[in-house]
Amino acid sequence: MELEIISINHNGEGIGKINNKVIFVPKTIPGDIVTIKNISDYKNYSKAEVDEYIKRENNTINSPCKYYKECGGCQIMEIPYDEQLKYKQEKLKNIFKKYSNISIDPDIEGCNQYNYRNKITLQVQNNKIGLFKHSTNEIVPIDKCLLVNENINDIINIIKEKIDLTNIEKITIKTNDKENMIIIYGKTNNLDITPLKQDNNSIYINDLLLYGKENITINLNKYKFNISSESFFQVNNEMTIKLYNFIKENISKSDTVLDLYCGVGSIGIYCSELAKQIIGIEINKQAIENANTNKLLNNIDNIKFMCKNANKINYKEGIFDTIIIDPPRGGLDKKTLNIINNLNSKKVIYVSCNPITLARDINILKEKYNIEKIKLFDMFPNTYHVETVCVLDRKN
Repeated sequence: MELEIISINHNGEGIGKINNKVIFVPKTIPGDIVTIKNISDYKNYSKAEVDEYIKRENNTINSPCKYYKECGGCQIMEIPYDEQLKYKQEKLKNIFKKYSNISIDPDIEGCNQYNYRNKITLQVQNNKIGLFKHSTNEIVPIDKCLLVNENINDIINIIKEKIDLTNIEKITIKTNDKENMIIIYGKTNNLDITPLKQDNNSIYINDLLLYGKENITINLNKYKFNISSESFFQVNNEMTIKLYNFIKENISKSDTVLDLYCGVGSIGIYCSELAKQIIGIEINKQAIENANTNKLLNNIDNIKFMCKNANKINYKEGIFDTIIIDPPRGGLDKKTLNIINNLNSKKVIYVSCNPITLARDINILKEKYNIEKIKLFDMFPNTYHVETVCVLDRKN
């Protein structure tokens, strides 16, 4: 069945129509003409895979990744990078108009297109290691990933050649260029990790440290951050510095700052020299332990970290000049949104990796706040994901 791709959706899938029914086809862009296979029909749409490319859009590039057509890790690698950036700008515009009825025109900051990730999680099935195929739990075995630091690719090959993958479910690898951490998940009694010891500083089996030290350290300019096995940290160091500098530009030296979902304390610590005082809130106990270690590591004395749920905080109105929010992909719950509105701070800086939940939450916050600035940071080139920072000013 032949199909012309006429547009692209927010998940990076090409869109075509047959008999007025929408069909989503991964790894295609507007202008492509393809034949399709493995069609799955749903009530209002269908999903399919490319069987053959009959005609390719002139603006398409050949992906340098041999796994691209099957692997679900990247969605838009065959779009030239400057066009990827424009796609993400348009995507955010459309989402904000749809979910918050706000017209925006955001700038976007780009970065190196490859080898930018400091972390990867690989899936293991039937003694094969790789990444999931698009929208499935089927593995595409890989030897390397073009998005990750080359240290990670070296470790992948050691694992493939020398580690018994029986009973392993997944493997996470983190790096800072010089130090590497491996976390192996599964029922792996008596696993021989000897081949991994030479090039890795930390080796975990589930939550048990079997070899090396508990943390690795990532540097962002003059600041150092200890990262544990379960702590969240941004995957792109280059873009994280740009993003944090943007946040820093919007904090005043006299500000008392509330840093919600603070993780290992990276945003608060990075911005600490431009604030009077910072309170960091995070529900993950291990992350708070890292945050307190990072505070000492960087000799910061104007920041305090607390382990609690963001929707359980109890502060008086007006106590914080600025609130920084960097929530999970699900965004803010209603109680937390209510707390933020009631704190009545002069400024809210909202960091998000999910434009839809961001626009949904801004739609509630706009009752008290206007968008002063909005900027995109392409933390995830070749994928449909993008990081957004909204600076909100309280209405008079």
